[in-house]
Amino acid sequence: MTSEPVRQRLSFSGLSILVVDDDKDNRTLLSEVLRACDAIVLEADNIAMAKAYVGAHKLNLVVTDLALPGEDGATFLKWLRQQPRDRGGRIPAVVVTAFSEDYPLGDVPGWAAYFQKPVDMNQFVETVASILKVPRDPSFNT
Repeated sequence: MTSEPVRQRLSFSGLSILVVDDDKDNRTLLSEVLRACDAIVLEADNIAMAKAYVGAHKLNLVVTDLALPGEDGATFLKWLRQQPRDRGGRIPAVVVTAFSEDYPLGDVPGWAAYFQKPVDMNQFVETVASILKVPRDPSFNT
């Protein structure tokens, strides 16, 4: 993942985002970038924890790695889409993977955006803002 500075200031204030990745460095980077945009970020390093968060919190977005030990991110997305709307079934999901050959774009249903690692953080933030329909902060100068 690239850690170059995010060029456009966007505010995700009041929005809750779950980041699921078993790699601590990747999870931390994604979380820090989202927190820099004022998001409330929950972190999970496995699918069981992610499912618990979905059941206990009102989330606006899920960001999940696809290649996870045990139950993978693709299986998690399938489970998520089977949930009732009021229990998280319609939460938009962004997927990331370093193993696009194992998780081809067309073989993983249920996502709003798909990123291959390393993730360009500017593109990631712009995509999250688009999915969540967050307006750009007009007071921020590029």
